[in-house]
Amino acid sequence: MDIDQNIVNSLEYARSSWGKVATLGGILFVPFLILFVFIFIGAISNNGFVLGLLIFIGILIMLIAFFLVNGYFFRVIKSTLAGLDEMPDFDDWGELTVDGLKVLLVQLIYTIIFGILAVIPIFIIFLILGLIGSFLGIAGSMADPSTLSPAFLAGSGVFIWVMYLGIFLSYLIMIPVGLLYYIVTFIGISNMAYQDNMGSAFAISEIRERISSIRWGKVIIRVIATYFVTTMAVLVSYVLGLLLVGIILVPIIILPFLTIFMARSTGLLYLNE
Repeated sequence: MDIDQNIVNSLEYARSSWGKVATLGGILFVPFLILFVFIFIGAISNNGFVLGLLIFIGILIMLIAFFLVNGYFFRVIKSTLAGLDEMPDFDDWGELTVDGLKVLLVQLIYTIIFGILAVIPIFIIFLILGLIGSFLGIAGSMADPSTLSPAFLAGSGVFIWVMYLGIFLSYLIMIPVGLLYYIVTFIGISNMAYQDNMGSAFAISEIRERISSIRWGKVIIRVIATYFVTTMAVLVSYVLGLLLVGIILVPIIILPFLTIFMARSTGLLYLNE
């Protein structure tokens, strides 16, 4: 399946059952509403313990809802891999919660791994540039030792350009690392769904072979395409957010629609059909 067919199929799939989209949206929206009510009740109670307890319960409810949303994301991928063209039902809530926790753990572990891969070279770059900047600043102040002060060096043009260069090089590192993180994480989650085994999410050799069979270029184009769709949805959400109706439409319709769209697109990409 070509990328344009992937996107069109995923969009049509996501709008094939607005009832299920709204159900997923309710799972997203209701916990925020509950937390708001709890904060209001706690505030008017004038009791710090009650307020803290209600906030804790509200956050716990939101966390469970987050697991459920992640679990449904995983279920849509699994359903797609099974060749089904209908959205899965909302049942077996315990399984949804456990699957959502698994997805969160996979995302967290890969975030740590790729975060380290990004931070180490960025740290080395700033360390080297800092030493170079210090050397140039010191060399430039040899004619006038009175200028050799932290304030002078920090305000000199040398340090400003070194800072800009460091930021530029950091972006050059973060973009490919972020792209690789996105690809490996979602293909890993799909592999976990396909093999029905959490360890498969970290089977790097299998993930690499799957990406190679799909073709790296196709995977990257799909990331760019879904990024475009997501950006358009964010712009719509921003406009709606300026209106009262947007407070309800964004969490109940747009966010769950994007979640289902991304899950379907990821599953189709993994199948490479």
